[in-house]
Amino acid sequence: MKIPKGWHNVKLYQFKELRSLDKSQGYFTFQVDTLSVLLDIDSEDLEDKDIDEINEMFNGVKWALQEPRKTYKQELKIDESVYVFKDFKKLSLYEFIDLEYFLSNDYITHISHIASVFYRRIDKDKWNNVEFEPYLFSPFERFELFDEVKVTDVYGMLTDYLKYRENFMQKYENLFNESDDDDDDTDDLKDFDSVDEYKANKEAVEQGKKAKKWGWEQLLYDLCEGDITKTDEVGELPLIFVFNMLSMRKEMGYLETPKG
Repeated sequence: MKIPKGWHNVKLYQFKELRSLDKSQGYFTFQVDTLSVLLDIDSEDLEDKDIDEINEMFNGVKWALQEPRKTYKQELKIDESVYVFKDFKKLSLYEFIDLEYFLSNDYITHISHIASVFYRRIDKDKWNNVEFEPYLFSPFERFELFDEVKVTDVYGMLTDYLKYRENFMQKYENLFNESDDDDDDTDDLKDFDSVDEYKANKEAVEQGKKAKKWGWEQLLYDLCEGDITKTDEVGELPLIFVFNMLSMRKEMGYLETPKG
C-alpha cells in the first residue's frame, strides 16, 4: 500500500470524504477511516494491522489534518477536454445564485459543484474573441467530472472566492436584508402597546421569513417585471451589471423588493 505524501496526491472526492469523517467514534477508528480514504481501500482491509502499525501509518499522513495549499490552476484537462477558469468578475446572476446555494449548504461537500461553475470549456468567435461555454448545464450533472481532480489544483479557487464574495456583499449591503438573528425569539404581547401593534409586528416577521425563503425568486420576478418568460434573459446578465442597476434603482427609490 502506497501512502500519499501530501495533498498534491489527493483527489477532490477523497478530500470531501476526509472532511466528512466522524471523529466521535474514537481516535483509532478515525485513524483507520483516514487511512482507508487516502489509500482508497475499504477500512476492513486494515483490520489485520495492530494499533502500533496504524499509529505509524497515521503519523505519515498527519498533514491531512491541516488545510490544503490555497492554489488553483487556470486550466484543467479532464477527459481530453480543457476547462478554463472563469474570473469572478465575469459571473452571471444565475451562476452567483447557484454558488450562494452551495455556500449555504456546506461548501466543502459541494466543492466539486462549485468547481463546475468556474471551470468551463471555451471557444473563439470569428473575431478570435474567447467565449466561455454557456451556463446551460446543471452543476449537479457535471460535478463528478471534477471529483478526480487533485485538490491542490482547485482548492484556492474556493478560498479566493469566499474573499471576493465578502467584498461583494459589503459593497452591495444595502441590497441585502438585515440580519435576522432574532427570528427565533418569541415576541411577548406585554411588550406592545396594543394587540393590533402585536399582530402587525407578527405579520411583518412572517413576511420577512417569506422574503428570505423566496429571496432570489422574488428578485428575478422583480427584474422581469412579472414576466417569467424573461427569467433566463435576466439570469444570464453579468452579476456586477445587475447589482449596479439595482443599486441605482434603490438609491433612486425605484426598488421595492430587495433580495431576502
